Amino acid sequence: MKDMLTEIGIRLPDLIAGLSGGVVNALVFKRTSPFAFIGSVIVGALSANYLGPSAAQYLGTLSGAAAFLVGLAGMAICQSVVAAATRWRPNIGGRNE
Repeated sequence: MKDMLTEIGIRLPDLIAGLSGGVVNALVFKRTSPFAFIGSVIVGALSANYLGPSAAQYLGTLSGAAAFLVGLAGMAICQSVVAAATRWRPNIGGRNE
């Protein structure tokens, strides 16, 4: 099972740390609807799984601590990335418009 998860890019310790961060986020920000609570937990877990190692290297902390922090801030991180992507306009053809 562990080999299969590793094969598809899932690191269980980071996933669990991010899941925990998502739970804390949902409790602190009083996400009362089931959809908001589950969304916070899933976004926290997935963002920590994929961004946790980079955050650990950037922050100079242990992987679990960085994954928890990314899970805690996962919703804000994802919302910021989506907002930046919607504003991004590539300079195609070298013209300034």
